[in-house]
Amino acid sequence: MSQPPFRSDHVGSLLRPQAVLAAREHREAGLITAAELRQVEDEAIRSAVKMQEQIGLQGITDGEYRRGSWHMDFLYQIGGVTKVKDQLKVRFHNAKGDLEFTPAALRITGKLKAERCIFGESFGFLKSVTSATPKLSIPSPSMMHYRGGRAAIDATVYPEMEEFWQDLGRTYADQIEALGRAGCTYLQLDDTSLAYLNDPAQREYVASLGGDGERQHLTYIRLINSALAKKPPEMTVCTHMCRGNFRSS
Repeated sequence: MSQPPFRSDHVGSLLRPQAVLAAREHREAGLITAAELRQVEDEAIRSAVKMQEQIGLQGITDGEYRRGSWHMDFLYQIGGVTKVKDQLKVRFHNAKGDLEFTPAALRITGKLKAERCIFGESFGFLKSVTSATPKLSIPSPSMMHYRGGRAAIDATVYPEMEEFWQDLGRTYADQIEALGRAGCTYLQLDDTSLAYLNDPAQREYVASLGGDGERQHLTYIRLINSALAKKPPEMTVCTHMCRGNFRSS
């Protein structure tokens, strides 16, 4: 099989090498420059690409080595989104019990719009270092809404939710079109919400945020279809429906 989706594939995110983690800490402390951090990331990505090619994978990712968060690093770059310090808590489970994770949160404080080709430069580097099919993963558009719901959307910006859904779908459509121009032929939308909504407790959570837990998945499906409105014909888009993972929980 020469075209995606491939029989053997992987989600896209790989454990960050210690060299990348150390360089990121040094950058935050002002001990190295952004360019020096990027050099460390470049080398780590080359190594990850080589490993994937050697084991026979046809869809190759950069391991998301340049990201601190699989979804927020993308969502924060959309126009109209503001990073906030809300104490949002997400609970994970393993054989030993529960584990709580407090991720960064966002608020919609302006009209949503595509201001640049997000991850375009990173994808360009990946494309330049592999002879196989470079695969890019980005959060599904539903992730913009799921964690915060209506409460995270400024009502003075979007008095009616329908305009929000329209702008979000259009913004994603512009992004996907731009990625197509950058040469992306294999795109993965990562979506935890569609799996979460199988859980009655999660549907109750959605309702508590002002949504319709029993029908939220239908809204999200319509949103994803809107996001694909300008998908280039040569681009394959898949959806990774994940129940979430934090420290293997």
